[in-house]
Amino acid sequence: MVTIRKKAILFSVGLFTLFSIYGCGKSSPIASDPKPDPDPPVVTPSDELEFKVLVYVDKPSIEGHLGGSERIVSSRMAELFRKVSNYWNESSKGKLKNKYRYTFADLKVYEGSSQSAALRKEIYNDPIDFSKYDVTVFFDAIQDNGETGNGGAAHGGGSDNRSVVTVFANATEKKDIFNDNTYRTLTHELGHYRGVTDLYQYIIATNDNPVSQQKFDAPVCIMNDASSAVWSDYAAGCINRAGASKQLGKDFPDFFGSMYPKNIEINVTVAGAAKRGLDVKVYGSRAGGSGRNRDIYPTPFLSGQTGSDGKYIMRDTKKLFIPDRNQYPNLPQDLPYGRWFGFLVEVSSGSAKKYVWLPEYEVQMPFFDGKDTYTVNIAF
Repeated sequence: MVTIRKKAILFSVGLFTLFSIYGCGKSSPIASDPKPDPDPPVVTPSDELEFKVLVYVDKPSIEGHLGGSERIVSSRMAELFRKVSNYWNESSKGKLKNKYRYTFADLKVYEGSSQSAALRKEIYNDPIDFSKYDVTVFFDAIQDNGETGNGGAAHGGGSDNRSVVTVFANATEKKDIFNDNTYRTLTHELGHYRGVTDLYQYIIATNDNPVSQQKFDAPVCIMNDASSAVWSDYAAGCINRAGASKQLGKDFPDFFGSMYPKNIEINVTVAGAAKRGLDVKVYGSRAGGSGRNRDIYPTPFLSGQTGSDGKYIMRDTKKLFIPDRNQYPNLPQDLPYGRWFGFLVEVSSGSAKKYVWLPEYEVQMPFFDGKDTYTVNIAF
């Protein structure tokens, strides 16, 4: 069912050099036929990290709208991942410690449905040679063979801590991998491979915040909008932390969870002085769910008062962001991914109220500075 076409592509300052071999000629009695100089070795800068990509593509798309042959598609696939690498590095803006190169390694052509259990088992669970491949990209560029779904892109993992990126066509049009903005999509999805979460999940519209009717926008970042051409400070921190790791789940068993600080410290002052006994309510922010937008859940998750020092401290924050239902019976039944994506804190002083946002990614930022407390100040 699956055919394999391997392409070894040698680079020499980005140009292919073709050497012609001439036959049926007479040798010169004075000098032998000139021989071409050997290609220079490929030099990888010491600060560049390479990740080799195994690509799956459906046969109908190869023979149809992607180029017509495995040879053509392989050549165009190599160029696609050069574009991914360029976009990735250009978006660094000096924040990334390394340069990155995503190299097209092998093409595997599959027939039949991309939803086939046998194919999914091969891609996600069958043995894979990690000495040859670091990450898998699974394309289905035309919806056929009874396939369903809205298409789009997703990132997931299988056994052995492998990473799989999927880019699928929707029901109404073919996916033109090489002529649309797939290189941007792939850059975003490979950001997940480097440990970064989706920043667009933190966006809250005014109508979806029944507590303060305020909106919240996530930072400009490829992980918010793939076309933004910049890595946020948070994304850069995650990418730099992941470094050269090829199997993040193996090298960092709790990559995301380990970045929560121990405490969140809220310091409240009234007319410049610390104030005791001010009411504090903490509301949870949820990712989008079925038939529901991302929102602020209207029932307080936590409540309390400021101490004599004007502080309200939230301790063991990982357990607050990823709460145990047995400990917090007021959790909503609909809590996507089993966690809060942030908090909205309300502090009351008399009839006045102040609000502060605690998005998960921002709360995790002290980790990159070696600190264990996230601090926020509220002044009345």
